Amino acid sequence: MKIKYYNRDLSWLLFDNRVIDQAYNGKVPLLEKLRFLSIASNNLDEFFRVRMHNVYSMITRKKRDRRTGLDGVDLLSFIYDFNSRNISKQYQALGIVLDDIKDKGIFEISYFKNTSDKEKEYLKKYYTKNISKKIKIVEFSAAKKSHSNLNILLCSKDQLFTAEIPDDLERLVETGVPNHFVLLEDLIMNAVDERFKKLKIVNSYVYRLTFDKNKHYDFLNEDLSDEEYLDSMTDYLTNKGHRKVTRVEFMSHDVSRDRVFFSSLFGISKKSVYEICGPLDLRFLDKLFKKYRDDPKLVFAPFTGLTWNDSKDILKYLDTKSLLVNYPYASFDIFLKFLKAAVNDSRTTGIKMSIYRTEKKSQVVDLLRTAASKGIKVTVIVELRARFDEQHNLIVADELEKAGCKILYGDRINKVHAKICLVEQDKTGYVQIGTGNYNAITSKIFSDVSFFTSNQQYVNDAKLFFDAVSGTQSSNFDLLVTSPNSIKQMVLHKIRKATRNYLRTGKGKIFIKVNGLTDIDIINGIYGAARLGLPFRIIVRGPCSLKLGLCGEKEDIIVKSIVGELLEHSRIYNFDYGDGKDEIWISSADLMTRNLDRRVEIAAPMVEEPVKKKLRKMIKMYMKDSANSYYLNADGEYGKIKKFWNISAQQTWLKRIKYRKYVK
Repeated sequence: MKIKYYNRDLSWLLFDNRVIDQAYNGKVPLLEKLRFLSIASNNLDEFFRVRMHNVYSMITRKKRDRRTGLDGVDLLSFIYDFNSRNISKQYQALGIVLDDIKDKGIFEISYFKNTSDKEKEYLKKYYTKNISKKIKIVEFSAAKKSHSNLNILLCSKDQLFTAEIPDDLERLVETGVPNHFVLLEDLIMNAVDERFKKLKIVNSYVYRLTFDKNKHYDFLNEDLSDEEYLDSMTDYLTNKGHRKVTRVEFMSHDVSRDRVFFSSLFGISKKSVYEICGPLDLRFLDKLFKKYRDDPKLVFAPFTGLTWNDSKDILKYLDTKSLLVNYPYASFDIFLKFLKAAVNDSRTTGIKMSIYRTEKKSQVVDLLRTAASKGIKVTVIVELRARFDEQHNLIVADELEKAGCKILYGDRINKVHAKICLVEQDKTGYVQIGTGNYNAITSKIFSDVSFFTSNQQYVNDAKLFFDAVSGTQSSNFDLLVTSPNSIKQMVLHKIRKATRNYLRTGKGKIFIKVNGLTDIDIINGIYGAARLGLPFRIIVRGPCSLKLGLCGEKEDIIVKSIVGELLEHSRIYNFDYGDGKDEIWISSADLMTRNLDRRVEIAAPMVEEPVKKKLRKMIKMYMKDSANSYYLNADGEYGKIKKFWNISAQQTWLKRIKYRKYVK
């Protein structure tokens, strides 16, 4: 029987392959290519910290992936094969890009052995003065978990030693010649001092360990008080620590022996050991990007998103019209001006909003504190469970509470991932609903949509939403749909409705744009409609478990992933019923089981024609995109389609903002 679904983890690795592919794109500037290679390394770190826990659990419990039927051992083998292909492609690109940068006289990264005698002398002095005393050599023990990103393994004839490379040392070491560098680990391995010599080392390696960081929030209980919840979260962060090793990376040349060697050394499968033919952990490339990005020829052209015209009162505008903006082509500053206007408006009695991930020194947080100081009742849902950002969210919650804001920690079981802000006034109110976080930094590189309105139906629903999260009232919305559960049912219902209309009229289609499509119920709903001929146009940036070629002769499904200068992050659903009527929704939710069944999310229909018209134009441009689009085929691979005219949705919108300053 043909497998109906594609494995989520393997699809994740295919996305990383598309990120690496940007380093081969002739239209991408050289430093941006390095940045993409750095992003790919960061993505892969997250994969091994978060996803490999499930793979090893499958192996231990002898379970199979319900989507594909693969057992844990098979899946681990596929992951190794996919990732090895990515690594080969990534390091080949690195060599090409660094050679181009060297040829243009921008900078050069050399091996210590290839530097001049004068540089070697300079580097050895630097090593003695700044590094040597920080290197502590100890006898190797697999039980002792390294806390450093990079490590050295020293092998004598009958003993092993290890040394952690301190993370506070600069990875890029200047050689005394301008714009000429060696890597820290290369310097340490070559500028050996007497301690190394006394150990009679016969072989040495630089290695790196990745640890399982997917520790479950096992303390969750719907009856927890706020105090108990905070205490449990603090204890969770304090005791999170290092867990099982999920990946070993090392630099060497004897692949056949050394992978087995490291496998036995750390008690890990050989399929989780990677020999790297270049520097470990390419995240350091981001430092080179930041160091040389002032050269306009080396980076994407800077741009400033459209903002709000201060000569117009944004709240008065919203009294009569709704507003939809597309970040970062429109600036996040629009939301800040909306919030600031609400804070400074004497009619404002309350502000309620959800916070999931904010940047440090957030203007949003500052404005909420200012609002509270003015006597405005401020209620903030602070979701603590944002992986790797829990500590920051605890700090944000504490700051807001000390300022007089009421803090809600939301659903104890389901993570609050919704993006909504409600401004309450005596006789009216305003609502903002978005697809992205309230983060001024990510809003400059994440493509998201943000909807502002004073439409009373949205205002009433927003009040019901916050009442429901606080536990004071059950929700009974006019427009909004929330998860857990209801967003999935809404999407499936709309697919069935579109299918019925298509069978009656032969017209209609469905457009979906999300970051992940892995929920089996949704995919089965798509399969059922596609067998009857309903067309689907689907953009999935990351993991996609839907397969093509399973729905017979009538199948009309196009799946593509857009990877370009900006990170596509918006979630948009368009149900076209083919009779001149359609529904367009924006949402905080991807079509993944975690979003639909285990999170508090919002989906909002756009009911006003001007807003729908703008979204239709956006959808049309996304579907025209070929320059940054990778198309899924029936074999589960992604590839570009050559067209005479290559259109980039992102570059089209970026070019258009050059001729304007304000959204209105």
